[in-house]
Amino acid sequence: MKPVEIIDIDVSYGAKKVIEAVSLSAGQGEILGIIGPNGSGKTTLLRAMSRIVARDEGEIYLNDRNLNLFSFRELAQQIAVVPQDISIGFDYTVRDIVMMGRHPYIGRLASETARDRETCDRAMHLANIAHLAGSSVHEISGGERQRVLIARALAQEPKILLLDEATSNLDISHQIEILNIIRGLTGSITVISVFHDLNLAAYYCDRLIMLKDRRVFAVGEPRDVLTRETLNAVYGIDILVRTHPLTGKPYILPVYECAAKDRPYENVHVVCGGGTGSDLLYALHEEGFRVSTGVLNVFDTDYATATALDIPCVIEAPFAAISPGAREDLARCIDAACAVVVTAMPIGQGNIENIRILEGYRDKPVILLNSGGNPPFPDYTGGEAEAIIQKLLGRGAIPAKRIEEVLQILKKWA
Repeated sequence: MKPVEIIDIDVSYGAKKVIEAVSLSAGQGEILGIIGPNGSGKTTLLRAMSRIVARDEGEIYLNDRNLNLFSFRELAQQIAVVPQDISIGFDYTVRDIVMMGRHPYIGRLASETARDRETCDRAMHLANIAHLAGSSVHEISGGERQRVLIARALAQEPKILLLDEATSNLDISHQIEILNIIRGLTGSITVISVFHDLNLAAYYCDRLIMLKDRRVFAVGEPRDVLTRETLNAVYGIDILVRTHPLTGKPYILPVYECAAKDRPYENVHVVCGGGTGSDLLYALHEEGFRVSTGVLNVFDTDYATATALDIPCVIEAPFAAISPGAREDLARCIDAACAVVVTAMPIGQGNIENIRILEGYRDKPVILLNSGGNPPFPDYTGGEAEAIIQKLLGRGAIPAKRIEEVLQILKKWA
């Protein structure tokens, strides 16, 4: 028996069909993520599950019982919904809002019971807002208000929790805090959530359902759904998809080639590492170049700089040699670049592919930035790296000693 099963539902708003022949199921204790572009039907699908909108066709079952057979009180005891945010006009306290989650259990003329109060206290504790119980909802932050809505939903003691982009308006710390709270509930509650942030969806969800043009485009585990080909087909952008070395989950980096058309200069790829590229990355970014970098491991200082600047970066696991997949991503970045800048990074067997690949790009302009290091390019490969550097110089690579020189050269080529 599955907590949620949807079979070929259609939903329309007037003459406009919003969902067409959508089927899905969610297992006990599962986190199922719903992803897709704006207008693909994500929120409407949740509204159909909570009976806010009517279906044209198809069936929805909760624990093998048809959704249409539930009274409103019974349905509220089965399903709780957490929206993005709500406007609260009255000066309710946090406890007042959370107690609203007990309405499906309190009779029309009855008062709250000791069990109702105990359930609310437990919900506030789980959502980490017990200390705010007496505060006005108008005096707390956006992240705290979202936790209040989660606590209200938990006070309903639902079997199924529906989240409609419940963290999309929050900063990353509050997003992670709330999603960690929700993940801690999944032993007893099935969670179905709409996500815009694909990296959060990849990390927190057991499975994903991807919508496109009102229909289901892909269903499966995050690594099966979040592929470069699928994301290109659905979102129309080029994406680098790697396996995160710490979590084992897919990790997504947009290439930004289309999104960065307002920048005045061409693409530049920076080969760096060990902190040798950070100042250059900042300078190129400030000057308006479209920049990519890598391959870097996720503990590298240059990777931290690239992440802070939203620079696309090809990544690899720490202490691992560059894999075939990372090399393919590196080649795509170099192909898209008008020039490559190599900084005076230490070169060993783990990262030598970063410069070895340049031997195959005879017509690609290369700048070798050496800011006075000795040796110029520290070689821990037994001479192979130095031989490649000399070969690049012999084919016309341009040496530069300062970042200002690099910028001047690139602007002449742009």
